[in-house]
Parts: sequence; C-alpha cells; structure tokens
Amino acid sequence: MVGWYCIQTKPNREDTICNRLAPFSDIEAFSPKMRLKKYIRSRLTEVREALFPAYVFLRFDPLKYFHMIRYTRGVKRFVGDCAGAAYEVDECIIEAIRSRIVNGYVNIYDARLEPGQKVVILDGPFKGITGLFLSETKPRERILILLNMIESQTRLELPRELIAKA
Repeated sequence: MVGWYCIQTKPNREDTICNRLAPFSDIEAFSPKMRLKKYIRSRLTEVREALFPAYVFLRFDPLKYFHMIRYTRGVKRFVGDCAGAAYEVDECIIEAIRSRIVNGYVNIYDARLEPGQKVVILDGPFKGITGLFLSETKPRERILILLNMIESQTRLELPRELIAKA
C-alpha cells in the first residue's frame, strides 16, 4: 500500500533527509522550495526557503519502510494521531503543490491583483502599511502601489514578494 506521508524533521534538515533516502529507489521524497526576497542587513536579498519548514513528504510502502524512516537521523516524527499512526496525504494535495512549481520553485503568489485593491506591505521599512495596488511594472517581479500617508498620496515601487492582499 504505497502512499504519501508527511514527516516532521529537525530544523533545517529537509534536504539532508531527502539525500539520505535518495538511494532507495522505491522511496520518493518531496520537499518543495520557494524563492523569496527578504531584507537581510538592510539589503533586499533573494533567499531559498522550504515551503513547509521542518516537513517533508515521502511516498513509500509503510509495511516495508516505516521503521527505517522513523529512525532515520533528523526525523522527529510522522504526522499522525496521538497513537503514532501516520496520516496518509492525498495524492491531489501533492499534485496541487507540484502544479505551482515554476523553474524548480513553488509560485506562492496570487497573480490576480486588481487595480484599486487594498494591499499590505509585509517586510522592509514600510512593513505593515496598507496601500492600493496600481499596476505591475515592466519587470514582472515589481509592482506599483499608492500609499495614503499624512494627508498626501505617494507612489511606491516594490518587489511583488513584499505585498499581500489586505
């Protein structure tokens, strides 16, 4: 009964576990990654992060590999009930995540922002300020928003990753 299961790992051990299980041809590991732009030391830097930090999806036969995976270095536990039985992850969930992968990374941003829609800034010096979405600029990663600040309106160009629908 091969199926998808989710395991919780120790912090930042997702890739390590995937590499440890890679020699087994009948175990498929899936640890989706995303690319983000974050301010690190006052600079906007592109970083690579796990979509689900400290979790990995594995497709395997539990009768054959449950014990071995459970005691693999870096694995904390299987996601399941309090009795220790692992929950099986539906195949359509894995396919939904895989369908959003572009160039090896999961696209987590909803591209359907409408002009005039309220947005909030997630990071940087304007963190927490709301504004109105105006348009996307030429490089598709940047957008233009209108901020209402102290009796005046200001246009601001930001990377797409730094805003979310309000």
